Amino acid sequence: MTSSDNKTSRPVEAHIYTDTSSPGRLFQALKTFLGDPLETRTNVFGDAKGLEDLIALILAHVRERAKELTGTAPDAITLGRPVRFIGGDDAEHRATGRLRAAAELAGFRDVRFVPEPIAAAHAADVGPGTSLVFDFGGGTLDLCVVRRDERGGIAVLATAGGPIGGDRATELLIEDAVAPRLGSRAEWGPKRLRLPRYIVNALRDWHALSALNEKPLLDALDDLVRAGAPRRELAALRSAIELQLGYEIFQTTDATKIDLSTVPAAILTYHHAEVDVDARVTRGRFEHLIGPMLNETATLVRRVTGDAGLEPSEISMVVYTGGSSAIPAFRALMRDLVPKAAARDAAAFTSVAAGLAMPGVTEAAITS
Repeated sequence: MTSSDNKTSRPVEAHIYTDTSSPGRLFQALKTFLGDPLETRTNVFGDAKGLEDLIALILAHVRERAKELTGTAPDAITLGRPVRFIGGDDAEHRATGRLRAAAELAGFRDVRFVPEPIAAAHAADVGPGTSLVFDFGGGTLDLCVVRRDERGGIAVLATAGGPIGGDRATELLIEDAVAPRLGSRAEWGPKRLRLPRYIVNALRDWHALSALNEKPLLDALDDLVRAGAPRRELAALRSAIELQLGYEIFQTTDATKIDLSTVPAAILTYHHAEVDVDARVTRGRFEHLIGPMLNETATLVRRVTGDAGLEPSEISMVVYTGGSSAIPAFRALMRDLVPKAAARDAAAFTSVAAGLAMPGVTEAAITS
């Protein structure tokens, strides 16, 4: 952050503390919806708030915390952003516009954006040579090929990004190991009836599952049971919807996914109300589920190295950041794609923020 006199520029620790037992609304993965064409507002304790308002609450808190630490409320902020927002050029415009509006609502006047893998490249402690930054988070995979000179200067050769994220891998695991316990594969009656597709699709998306909590739909599930649908699975489905268990199920499945990075098999266990899940999941099965993601990643890596004008053998190091970058299948893929590159782990959850605060990163900033 930079103070209003443009003379103070230094990274600060700005943490947000909250009482998790107090009443509240849970919002997750707001960045995922930045490019969405729908202009929606939600009721938060009687106030209608849009996406910009929710993000502004966080940025205003950070700005106030920076003032407490430095004595001056900063006027400028550099925000990390994916290389590509999901949804094409229109989504790019909407997403950056909303982020800028949120920052301005929080009191910032000078708002700049830096692609997240470029920020991570600045934070990475690597020597001279050509590196590929592999920034694999919950929502997107962002790549950047950079060349660092003997004096530490960085030249960005190419960037690429796509909607390949760890949350998608978690959703695939829910679809395979949890959703069948909620009736996703159930059939009944001589016509082999099944649950409507929109309900099945919602089982892996906790936001969508929460939206199903309407009396007509719950009554319809009861009618299906009376018509012969499996009682146990639909009772579990009703509990998951009515008790808003989607987020807990997602978090439990995500923890199992993380475990599979260090063990060959794990038990996905979740018991609440009528929902009973004890599913053994192997790393091999998980890697089969994410096969399409691996193929998309390979395409993206080949594209970014080609755009940089390089052969894979010319990449000397791969810098990994983002929580999903630890998934072994993606590490193995990168060893195959760039076999001569050494592996370097940056701080998985803080390297982008650290890079945004480093001297020189603003040269890569986008102001429009």
